[in-house]
Amino acid sequence: MADQQQAEVKIKFVKKKGGHAAAHGGAWKVAYADLVTAMMAFFLLMWLLNSADKNTKAGIAGMFQDANFFNSERGKEILANHGKGILPGGRGMAPGPDGDGGTDTASEMPGAAEEEKQAMEATAEAIEKAFQQDELLQAFQDQITMDFTDEGLRIQIQDKAAQVLFDSGSATLKSYTLSILKEIAKELGKLPNRVVIGGHTDAAQFSSNGRTNWELSSERANAARRVMESAAGGLRPGQVRRVTGYADTIPIEGKDPKDPQNRRISIIVVSAATEAVENKHHKAQPREADRKAAANAKPEPAKH
Repeated sequence: MADQQQAEVKIKFVKKKGGHAAAHGGAWKVAYADLVTAMMAFFLLMWLLNSADKNTKAGIAGMFQDANFFNSERGKEILANHGKGILPGGRGMAPGPDGDGGTDTASEMPGAAEEEKQAMEATAEAIEKAFQQDELLQAFQDQITMDFTDEGLRIQIQDKAAQVLFDSGSATLKSYTLSILKEIAKELGKLPNRVVIGGHTDAAQFSSNGRTNWELSSERANAARRVMESAAGGLRPGQVRRVTGYADTIPIEGKDPKDPQNRRISIIVVSAATEAVENKHHKAQPREADRKAAANAKPEPAKH
């Protein structure tokens, strides 16, 4: 009987707390967060593709098929004519007024250059129309000239014996000059291009308390900049690339250097190609002597 009792086996059941969920902890939360993120990215992609036109979609498809697609003729055509970004008002890969956000090749494409020139021509027409419709500005139409140079669209506001832009020998603008500059600024502010403002004088020597035509032309150009930037809907912050005083060094072609029309303000809307070239030239380059010194420099012996 004792042997039978010793042979009995006792079985003990142990209950584990937590069940199935405890074995996995919070791992499911991470997986769920990844799923939500992926779905959000997917719906964002669908929305962007739905907003794109067929040319933009063709460019995206071509880029996935061939990394050099935009170097092909078809790719260049799409980039030049439709590379403005998917969203309305987007700049895409086109260069902006600050010189970034695009490639030099985009600005050098014939299609992009032609489109840019058409926008400048439309701006010139809008300025001309504004002066024709405004009774105050109608009297100054013959004092404004607009043409194209190698740099871009050039607008010049010239003095006339009976209607000068500034008080004599000063940078104080006449009231009607303020109106002229503000009207021009409204149209130029719509363009992505940057502008260069220059002041010019005639050859009559001006000297007062050490001030010459150089100081006078510079002060007048800067006064014009302040007005154009402060005008409602005028030039954007950073749109002015350069302000320069030229004194009497660039008289109007065919005019006597002392002609009153040489006293003028010039405003150049700089083309993207011109700005790209200027930016390239302005990049710091090591001097020849520095390059030779660097090439001939001997490394210092290692110190132990």
